[in-house]
Amino acid sequence: MPKTAKIGRSLKLALFLSSKRQKELAIDAKTPNATISDHFNGANVPIDKAIEYLEAMKENGYQATDELTGDISYQYLGFFKSMDGQLADVKSTNDLEIFQEIESDERKERKKVVQRIVAESQVRMLTDVEKTELRNYTDEFLDEIIVEMAIVFSILKILNITIQEAIKERMPHWIKKRYMRG
Repeated sequence: MPKTAKIGRSLKLALFLSSKRQKELAIDAKTPNATISDHFNGANVPIDKAIEYLEAMKENGYQATDELTGDISYQYLGFFKSMDGQLADVKSTNDLEIFQEIESDERKERKKVVQRIVAESQVRMLTDVEKTELRNYTDEFLDEIIVEMAIVFSILKILNITIQEAIKERMPHWIKKRYMRG
């Protein structure tokens, strides 16, 4: 787990959407202006300082704190990154479903070969070519998951629910189904 990370982009977004200036965050987070300026311009931010920024923003009604929370979770803890690419801007879940089908088809093209390789991996060492095939398959799977997550994020946005809230609410169900431990 990294102890520092670059989160300037997320900090800038929170200020922009909140119509706030760096100086205001400096006051709210009790941090020198020069330090905040460094962090906004690409300097690494220690995890404790990132949390201080987030808490100060939440306490003072800043916007985009969910995005900052997601970025902190990703940068420092390795959790799933918030959707922030052009795919996240696609508003229609129907259009996103088309992207999902494309990614699913690409993954399914490799499925039979991968199933054989996975089975054989239990009785012999895999060749580099086979390992590459497995990696390519997992990459296609990840592509599909990203598009599916974009669909989820799009629907949650309509409901005004964050992914963190949705996961927290769904966790008891997953525990009951034994997908997760309690």
